[in-house]
Amino acid sequence: MVKGDIRVILAGGGTGGHVFPAIYIAQYLKKNWGAHCRFIGTKKGIENIKVSQAGFVVKYIWISGFKRGLHVSNLLFPLKLIVSLLQSRKELMNFKPDLVIGTGGYVSGPVLYQAIKMKILTAIQEQNSYPGITTRILASKVDRVFLAYAEALNFLKNVKKYVLVGNPIQNNIKSDNKEEARKYFDLKINVPTVLVFGGSQGARSINQTIDAILNQGIFKNVQLLWQTGKTSFESYREKYKSFTGNGLHILPFIDRMDLAYTIADFAICRAGAMTISELAAAGVPAILVPLPHAAENHQLKNAQTVAQGGGAYVIEEKSGMEEVLKSVINKLINSPDTLREMGKNISRFHRPNTTQLIAVELKKLLEEKL
Repeated sequence: MVKGDIRVILAGGGTGGHVFPAIYIAQYLKKNWGAHCRFIGTKKGIENIKVSQAGFVVKYIWISGFKRGLHVSNLLFPLKLIVSLLQSRKELMNFKPDLVIGTGGYVSGPVLYQAIKMKILTAIQEQNSYPGITTRILASKVDRVFLAYAEALNFLKNVKKYVLVGNPIQNNIKSDNKEEARKYFDLKINVPTVLVFGGSQGARSINQTIDAILNQGIFKNVQLLWQTGKTSFESYREKYKSFTGNGLHILPFIDRMDLAYTIADFAICRAGAMTISELAAAGVPAILVPLPHAAENHQLKNAQTVAQGGGAYVIEEKSGMEEVLKSVINKLINSPDTLREMGKNISRFHRPNTTQLIAVELKKLLEEKL
C-alpha cells in the first residue's frame, strides 16, 4: 500500500527546530516508501535554503508570525492569513496529497487547517514540552499527534490520538572518526574541544558572552568550534582572524553537526527540544543557556529536566552570566571524569527509532482510510 504512489506534504518553517524534523521524516518516507514529498514554507524561513539542499521542492505562502510589541507588520496579519489560506488550498489541490504533516511554525497552521477541511489525512509532529500555537489549536482536529514530551499533554485538549515518539533527528548524528572531524574543522586532536552554537540563527547573548571570555584568554589550552549564526559571523570572523588555525574555528552555520558532536567534549547552547534530542543521541554533555523569552519558559523546563538527570549544567541568561559560564567551563575542562559521567547521563534522554515509529503510525492511518 505505501509504495511509490503516496504523496505527502510537509508544512513547517521559520527555524531549524521546525524544518529539520520535517526533512528527516520526508527522507525516511522517500527512501522506505518511495513517497513523493513536497514542502510548504515561507521565503524568509530557513526552509528556503535547507529544503532544496535536501533535494525536495518547497512552495511558499505569505504567512508570518506576530512581532513582540507594537509593530506595523502586525496590522497585515489578517490579510496574510486569508491569502495564506487560499495559497495553501491551491497547493493542496494541485499536489493532491494523501497525507499532510505539520511540524510547527506559523506556516503549518493554514496548511493543516485547509487539509482538515478537505478531509485529507493530517498529522502534527510537536517537538516541545510546551506545544506551539498551531498544535494547541489543531491537535484535537488532526488524525495523529506525535509528541516528544508527555508534558505537552498538559496543554492539549480532546486529542483524537497521540503517540509519544521523541523527536526525529539526523541519522548517524555522531561519527566514531575523530580524525575526520578534526580535519574537517581544522582543529587539533587530543585537545579539549568546546562546541558553541545557538540554533540555526545563532544566539546573540551566547555570542557576546563567548566573545567576552575569549578576550580574557580563557581558551588558551582549549579549542573552540563556534557557530555564530549568519548575522554575527562576519564581525566575529574579522575580529578573530588572527586566531584561525590556533584553536578557534568560527562558522555562520555548521552543516556537519555529526562531526561537530564527534569532536566536542561538551557543548554550550540553547535548550530547544531538537538541540537536546541531538545532544542526547550523540551523548554530548552540555552547558545549557535557555532562551529566556521562549513560550511558557519551556526551554528552561527542558534544561532543568536534563540537569536533574545529571546530563547538563543550566545557566540562566541574566546579569553575571559571563562569570558563571567561565567558572563552569573551567570546571568541566579540568574534570574528564565528570564529562564522561555527564555524557552517559544525557544519553538516557535519547529515544531511538523516532522516524520509524512515526512512519508506522502514518501507515496505519493510510490503511484505515482504505
